[in-house]
Amino acid sequence: MISDDSRLPKTVTGIFVMAGALYARRFALYLSLAAVVLLVQYVVGVLLPHSDGLVVGLSIVVDAFLFAAVSIGVAFDLAEKEVDWSTILLAANERWGVVSIVYLAYWVVFELLAPSVFGPPDDVASLFLILPIVVFWGAIQLGQVVASIEPVKTQLSLPFLAIGKGLAVSLRWINVGRLVLLSLIIVLPTVGIDLLATVLTEHHVHDAAFWGNVPLDALTVGPVAALSTVFYVDFLRRART
Repeated sequence: MISDDSRLPKTVTGIFVMAGALYARRFALYLSLAAVVLLVQYVVGVLLPHSDGLVVGLSIVVDAFLFAAVSIGVAFDLAEKEVDWSTILLAANERWGVVSIVYLAYWVVFELLAPSVFGPPDDVASLFLILPIVVFWGAIQLGQVVASIEPVKTQLSLPFLAIGKGLAVSLRWINVGRLVLLSLIIVLPTVGIDLLATVLTEHHVHDAAFWGNVPLDALTVGPVAALSTVFYVDFLRRART
């Protein structure tokens, strides 16, 4: 399912424009999926009894489906393959479990390293280490794109292949500059979510943990997936030169 790169612009600006255009092409589908993600998490995280572990696990699983659907849709459209929404959803369902595993791996790595970037001053890593950590997050996150669109004979090894190939391709010296830019963009929603959750908590908003996290997350997963997919195809092209 890996996309054709013949239409891909060579400039960074062109890549951003292309990603935005491809996301907008199926905006109604992607926004509808984001709304379903939001609704499911609202029912489980607000209306029903729940544990923190359940909320986190549910977030990873539903976000993984949304990410896979957008990545697959963007890859199809970049290759100019005419498919309807049912084809995209069926393909996303097929890759859903694998993308969830890779998403979980990304979440674990993020949580382990987050105090070194966002924690108290005594816990924050040296300024020389913050950027490499953010870039490492970006490289790991690209594994979700690999898990969504790379053709494979068996899915048993795909989680390992996805993470390994995401790291190997994005960390090529020719791609590092663009990876830095992508990684900084990927981490921005997390910063925004943390700030919003803090503000809502300080103002004693009811269910602040939900409203400060889930809506913004649901709205940004799709655009991040679209941008990551286009950058990944670009990284593959540049790695071949």
